Amino acid sequence: MRYGMIIDTSRCFGCQTCVISCKLNNEIPGDIHWNQVESLDGDVIYQATGIFPNVRLAFRPTLCNHCETPLCAASCPTGAMAKDKETGIVLVDYVICIGCGGCVEGCPYSIPVLDEISNSLVVSKCTFCKLRIENDKAPYCVDSCPGLARFFGDLDDPTSDVSKLIAKGSAEQWMPEKETNPSVYYLV
Repeated sequence: MRYGMIIDTSRCFGCQTCVISCKLNNEIPGDIHWNQVESLDGDVIYQATGIFPNVRLAFRPTLCNHCETPLCAASCPTGAMAKDKETGIVLVDYVICIGCGGCVEGCPYSIPVLDEISNSLVVSKCTFCKLRIENDKAPYCVDSCPGLARFFGDLDDPTSDVSKLIAKGSAEQWMPEKETNPSVYYLV
């Protein structure tokens, strides 16, 4: 089993509901966000590009890609960042994380963030809402998306929605040249 997500960027209208739902429901402190929305049309989010009538406004939600070959885990000196063999989810063991930032530097997607938890510096990031998945629920970002832009399931199950969308041939991984084989795909 390898959990994954498909995000249809044509359905994402940049509302940030995924960002807020993730932050609130996972009780993520301070200025840290495990989900973010970035502009696909230049450097300024919510600013269209082009000239009428050919204008464009598009977004890419980002989160941990739960890579098959996670460079963040390869960069972790303690083994605190590791891939769960049963689900493919890349997780942080806060007990052995020393907050060195090796995984932050190693991740080509700039996803893990240094976080102060109980007066200790550790790394935190998206967990695909592991506890919800264990209770047969989708991650918060999937359930809360008003544009129905997110799909979640087992990439190894050919009958899952995510596998069917990938089989259609229009799903793309972000930065495939990094050779991490991300478990998050985008329909563009």
